[in-house]
Amino acid sequence: MATSSRTTERFQEDTPGCRETEEPCSSSRVHEQGEEDRPDLGETYNGTVGSPPLDRMDGGDMIEEPKAGIEFDSFEKLMRYYKLYAKKCGFGSMTQMSERDDEGSVRYVTFGCARGGKARNRTMNVAKPCPTGKTDCKARINALKVEGKMQLTTVHNTHNHGLSPQKSCFFRCNRKVSENVKRVLDTNDLTGIRMNKSFGSLVVGAGGFENLPFLEKDCHNYIDKARHLRLGAGGAGALRDYFCRTQYKNPKFFTLMDLDDDGRLKNVFWANPRSRAAYQDFGNVVTFDTTYLTNRYRMPFAPFVGINHHG
Repeated sequence: MATSSRTTERFQEDTPGCRETEEPCSSSRVHEQGEEDRPDLGETYNGTVGSPPLDRMDGGDMIEEPKAGIEFDSFEKLMRYYKLYAKKCGFGSMTQMSERDDEGSVRYVTFGCARGGKARNRTMNVAKPCPTGKTDCKARINALKVEGKMQLTTVHNTHNHGLSPQKSCFFRCNRKVSENVKRVLDTNDLTGIRMNKSFGSLVVGAGGFENLPFLEKDCHNYIDKARHLRLGAGGAGALRDYFCRTQYKNPKFFTLMDLDDDGRLKNVFWANPRSRAAYQDFGNVVTFDTTYLTNRYRMPFAPFVGINHHG
């Protein structure tokens, strides 16, 4: 079996998608065994699950197993390394703790298994429990910044749960919807194409579900968020109704709206009674700040800010 030098600098970024390859065996004798006789390479004698060593990793990229003393040039390189290592081994990764120095750079960080921590219900309804996948896994690495480099201080590679290298690309930490896919989803949603049709076209273009670094649920979540941020026809009407109800409760509430021919909001101004009353007494200093620009509704947000006797 060919080996490669274990240097941190040689690890490569994994391409989006998930490639299923046969596990390389550690000896020629295992090749001669049947599939049912092949031992589980992730199981240890004490019942816990250890991360696969270097010569048992899936795929063509050889990644060094984390050990104390290994150094990385930056925090970003350390984060990419451990995320790729976790993906190859078959578990999710997360940042469990970090500390920053006075300059804002990370001086200490702890990366660990995504199933670390205590399991607890995410709902208060005891009739419908919604437990998390936490198993209090202790697999983690600690890194400290030493002379400008991130150095691994302590390493624990033992897991208390099973590992799934073939399914790791579908873990939440490894799923990502690219900007190109977002533009396609936005365009299809605006033209009235249903999500199952849009996702089906993405699957065909990628050559299968296993080649997509995201699930259909991720596409649904993105479109739901985009619809909330998109103020289309009818959104101005909902805002106008809200202002009308507010003005009915308090006649001193003032609002003015400008709509286009399609009923879309172009400009809106409002002032609540408390601010108008404060301006009568503290109108000496008022700023019109236009630095709060946002592209959420493709409109600038400019507040009038007054200064009272409390500063």
